[in-house]
Amino acid sequence: METKPKIGLIGSGRWGKNYVRNLAVLGVLGAVCDQDQASLDWVSSQYPQVWTTTSVDELAARAEIAGVVVATPTPTHAPIASQLLAAGKHCHVEKPLTDSPESARELLELSNQRNLTLMVGHILLYHPVVEYIKGMIDNGDLGEIYYICAQRANLGQIRRNENAMWSLAPHDISVVQYLLGADPHSVSATGRAFVQTDEQIHDITHLTLHYNGRQFATITSSWLDPEKVRLIKVVGSERMVVFDDMDPRYKLQVHEKSVDWEQFSEPVAGSSLKVRSGDVSIPFVKPTEPLRAECEEFIRCIETGATPRANGSQGYANVRILACADESLRQEGMPVATNL
Repeated sequence: METKPKIGLIGSGRWGKNYVRNLAVLGVLGAVCDQDQASLDWVSSQYPQVWTTTSVDELAARAEIAGVVVATPTPTHAPIASQLLAAGKHCHVEKPLTDSPESARELLELSNQRNLTLMVGHILLYHPVVEYIKGMIDNGDLGEIYYICAQRANLGQIRRNENAMWSLAPHDISVVQYLLGADPHSVSATGRAFVQTDEQIHDITHLTLHYNGRQFATITSSWLDPEKVRLIKVVGSERMVVFDDMDPRYKLQVHEKSVDWEQFSEPVAGSSLKVRSGDVSIPFVKPTEPLRAECEEFIRCIETGATPRANGSQGYANVRILACADESLRQEGMPVATNL
């Protein structure tokens, strides 16, 4: 019987506990590291066979651990992942990959030099609805993609070390990257800081990704909103789709809507715009847990050497886009080239 690679986890807090559960179910959880002893006590009470420690050094030194998930605060991602890659461990790092494009590039280069998997926690790339929409785009069902509009809002969680864009937009940026299969040539962003005005930590941002040709995408991120919103719209020349992740039953809607030029023959000359408004369908998309699929791909890439969907290059570009958007925020919305 083939033995699965053992996976370590650094950070077993609020989100990290979801990794604990999934990795344990998959039979690969070998070690958990956390500075909080209470979190480690919880892990030991639920999974007594799992080794625990408060030391990253000790976890990195364990030969049986093939890969490590890093689910710690963003500023710690670069130093922890760098240490793990240097120790020969495959790395899965929560989003965003790091807090600067320079450190993200260093991790990418280190993983390539050592032939190790570097994966990023862009969980929506493993959401079955996003995968379904990607299939529709690749099959030409939506026609030419005009634009993508994403909105992610809630009241909280307000952070002190990053703005709402860095906290929320990586999800939607990664979806746009995946659906369009490309990175933007420039970005522009506007926003406001209402709560932490002295530090100028923006509570709401509007980000626009500019692509070659006619395509573009807009992303609204806010942690100062009365409703929890998780909405993505993709508008094509033939059809339009709406992904509402807050809808418990009908997460995906396909609208048979478009606008076409209607040509006229004699005696009526010229042409006019014709709006086509047809049925709205709700395809069945088998529900699966995106985090489970994400963990499974990390394991598979360690075993086979395959490149993950949410790979280090994509994660670096995501961070680069965020950094350029920050620069645009400081310039009140002036477009900034990404050079990607």
